[in-house]
Amino acid sequence: MKQHIVYIAMASALLSACGGDNSSSNPPVVIQPVITAAPVINAAKAFSGSLTKGSDDNFARYLKNGVYASTVHQDPTMMPTWEFSADASSAQRSYSTTNTQEVGVDEADRIEYNGDTLFIAAYPDWQRGEEAPYIRVMSRQQDFSLTESARLPLSSSGNINGLYLQQDRLAAVSSSYPMMTIDVMFFAPGQSFDSKIGVAIYDVANVAEPATVDELQVDGWLLSSRRIDNYLYLVSSYTASMPELAYAGEDKDQQLTNYLSVNKASTADLMPKLYRNGIAENLNQPEDCYYPAEATEADGYAALLTVVKIDLDNPSDVQSLCMSVNADTMYMSEQAMYLTSSVDNSTVLHKVSFDPQLDYQASGQVKGIINWRGYGHLRLSEHNDVLRVVTSDYQQRDPDHRLFMLSQQNNELVTVASLPNEAQPQALGKEGEDIYAVRFFDDKGYIVTFERIDPLYVLDLADPQHPFVAGSLEVPGFSNYLHPLANGYLLGVGQQVNPQAVPENGEQPLSTPVEEGMKVSLFDVSDSAAPIEVNTIVKANSYTPVEWDYRALSVLQQQSQYQFALPIEQWQTSSDPNIKLWQPRNALLMLDVDTDAGSMHELTQLEAKVDKDTYIYGGDDRSVIHGEHVYYIHGNQVWHGLWQAESELDGPY
Repeated sequence: MKQHIVYIAMASALLSACGGDNSSSNPPVVIQPVITAAPVINAAKAFSGSLTKGSDDNFARYLKNGVYASTVHQDPTMMPTWEFSADASSAQRSYSTTNTQEVGVDEADRIEYNGDTLFIAAYPDWQRGEEAPYIRVMSRQQDFSLTESARLPLSSSGNINGLYLQQDRLAAVSSSYPMMTIDVMFFAPGQSFDSKIGVAIYDVANVAEPATVDELQVDGWLLSSRRIDNYLYLVSSYTASMPELAYAGEDKDQQLTNYLSVNKASTADLMPKLYRNGIAENLNQPEDCYYPAEATEADGYAALLTVVKIDLDNPSDVQSLCMSVNADTMYMSEQAMYLTSSVDNSTVLHKVSFDPQLDYQASGQVKGIINWRGYGHLRLSEHNDVLRVVTSDYQQRDPDHRLFMLSQQNNELVTVASLPNEAQPQALGKEGEDIYAVRFFDDKGYIVTFERIDPLYVLDLADPQHPFVAGSLEVPGFSNYLHPLANGYLLGVGQQVNPQAVPENGEQPLSTPVEEGMKVSLFDVSDSAAPIEVNTIVKANSYTPVEWDYRALSVLQQQSQYQFALPIEQWQTSSDPNIKLWQPRNALLMLDVDTDAGSMHELTQLEAKVDKDTYIYGGDDRSVIHGEHVYYIHGNQVWHGLWQAESELDGPY
């Protein structure tokens, strides 16, 4: 790292009232460097190797270099990709709960239900004069009607990202995002925008009088959150900034001014804070933060990724892990957390352990990216200490899709096998096809690709050293979401596509491929070599939010019997091309599936009775199945019906 320095000799006079030998009274000479030009600092870049936890000085230099570099290099710090903001088994319970990716790892949702009380994260309804989000507390009566017991307002402004319910503790995770103009987004050096993540924890043992237990805030942007037992995990991205810095560009004087200002700043002041009742606390000490081991003195990064662990039973117990890396996807099993980012057409992964303490474990890299379409985190799965990852390489004319099997060796995530390979050369997807859905279940993997037709690939992963494609199936349309069932069955939710409108490879389409409507498929994958589509249900001119948010799917299982409820939004069209008619119809589709008989049939649709002149977005619709009863949440209101073909809705509540 080159810098221009002038050395100045400083003498401190020593005065003596008695005089004496001049040689013994000569003042000591101290040589102090004066920096006359800022050093050359590299633009922020991502590293693929392992992380290290060095001294306070080493991390401080890396962080401050990043803050300074943001005033010179016009490459804004990357923001995280948010999950919109599945449990393979709903367990043997009498009511449905949030559909999750992994059993035992809860995910935030806008509703929570414990069999007696329904909690709803209500968003602002300006037409009703409700300008701030709040939580509705709804008590179930003997006849399954609902009564609002209380409302819980958020003390801090922001949007409710989701709720968590653990016994008598209800946690609301919220985010405050400031309004940002284009000039601020692209020209403010190192700007963090003062965004915060809020966690409000309530005691709901008495639903008529819920009590606030604690309110916490964390600096940064929320990437994702999870809950295991009584521990809540937050992952946030924070960009260190100094508002007084001005963009320097090629201005050498301003570069020097910025550099000197950054180096005088306290490292602790540049780091994210935890706020308890408005009082700031340090989340981490600088010497406890991890940064890339390959970084040189000329490298830096202003962004910090923070993993926070909160004990909901004892909110004063907060752990935090600090890493100077970027991440756009988070996957969490019951054993570990994996944070990934896309770097130069590859995926960099960082593994974090959390039991009993948060700690960094290892890093690795695989070719291709994962967060391109649909549920990025469903492309990852940990099974028997092996991480399975599906990536896509889009640098070629046709996408190249690959499966990687990784194992931790010391502080590295090492690839132990991949597909395709020399022994198993079959491509994952035909020419031009993209991946629309990925799902892992035990020692099997399922991949849906699509261009003209939907191929479903079944992967055998029983031997992590030798994975292979066991079988495949081609059907019209595609699935965006796959849900594993008992007895070797698989539920797919996506769209039915008119194959007549899709051209052959290399031909130009005469028209945009027609999406006929929402499609639910039941696949028999018990014979991996010969998967079968045993039944389908198509709803013309419709979609379901399950296609991009699997929490909208409600599942209740009793042995081989499944009840599925999924909201759909349908629209009317006109045969007259001169008439544009769009009239939405929101309803809850109810399906019965029997994996012993290999059958699926539609029971009925429950339609929300709403004012036709008022449109309420159906993407946030939810439902709860409680035995022979069902609740349908549309907007901030709830309807109640029975699980039977002819059901009368009551409500809204």
